Amino acid sequence: MGILGSSKILSLDFGTDSIKAVEGKHSGKGVIVDRCFKVDLPKGLYVDGEITDMDQMTYLLRTGLSENKVSQLETYGVFNSSSVVMREVKLPKAGPEEIEAIINYQLEDYIPINPEDYVVKYLELGTIFEEGVDKMVLLLVGIPRNTIQAHLTLLRNVNLKPTVLDYHGNAIGKLLQMGGEINNTYGSLENVACIDIGSSSTSVSIIEGGLIKVARVVERGMEFILEDIRRKLPHLEDDQILEYMDEIGDISQKRTGEDDEVILSETLRDNLFGILDMIEMIFRYYKTRDAGNKIDLVVIYGGLSKINGMDKLFKEFFDTESTKLKSLEKIKADCDMSQYANAIGGLIRLKEVKKK
Repeated sequence: MGILGSSKILSLDFGTDSIKAVEGKHSGKGVIVDRCFKVDLPKGLYVDGEITDMDQMTYLLRTGLSENKVSQLETYGVFNSSSVVMREVKLPKAGPEEIEAIINYQLEDYIPINPEDYVVKYLELGTIFEEGVDKMVLLLVGIPRNTIQAHLTLLRNVNLKPTVLDYHGNAIGKLLQMGGEINNTYGSLENVACIDIGSSSTSVSIIEGGLIKVARVVERGMEFILEDIRRKLPHLEDDQILEYMDEIGDISQKRTGEDDEVILSETLRDNLFGILDMIEMIFRYYKTRDAGNKIDLVVIYGGLSKINGMDKLFKEFFDTESTKLKSLEKIKADCDMSQYANAIGGLIRLKEVKKK
């Protein structure tokens, strides 16, 4: 874990409805965040990791940076997309150059992609002894070249200095790996599942011993839920719907009645259960890969984590201890940790996907 010294870094978390920004420093002792802000995005401008209108995105990001007096900083980007491919592979022990050569020459044996279209890097997950041979367990991460190039072009357009493009699963994994105790309650946990219910999708990451083991995207999020609520309560404006959501006392409790608040709450609950069913399939996949695989804690963060009772709903559904991410022992940040977790994790330099 390197020390970055006194120079500040800007980390940008690209999401469907906003770009969340944190400015701060990371060292071996932790992370200090000096400030956080976000740039709101209109619907359809940023979809599943793709920028649909570079000129508009450039204008909005440039305006947001100007309003917050940010310019010419070294910048790390964090994003998520269903186009990111990941595979766990086992190779005989070898040095970095040999590993790179094996991956380059045999990539299509491991991941069914066109190597020319992807940048593929690897994370070391440890070693095992198998069939009389010491083997390295690697997590291959492939990101489309055009996705990387688009983000780097955007950052250069607004006079920033892009050096790293990371993805959500790795960012949250690094955050928990070095963050220490969670919410002043949960200390040394071996296996943690992180659930980020965002605007258009839900990110599911399973961290084992500080290393990312599973990262998946569920194609349902806040917007899907809002559409269902709009169908059932067409007379409500979006602002009213969000206001009702903020006032829900405990989403884990089923309610009866015909008034707007109850219909909204129950529609939200039904949709959440649909998302939880999809997450359960990912959990099941992880648990069946190895007899020893289990989940000690579910950490909830992102847009919908603010709804009262979400931690109870998750705990009852998965029969596993669950909590909303509020604080981390070694992360000093005067902002909502649950909303800026990916951006803060992006500040931490271990091994990221790089494009020179």
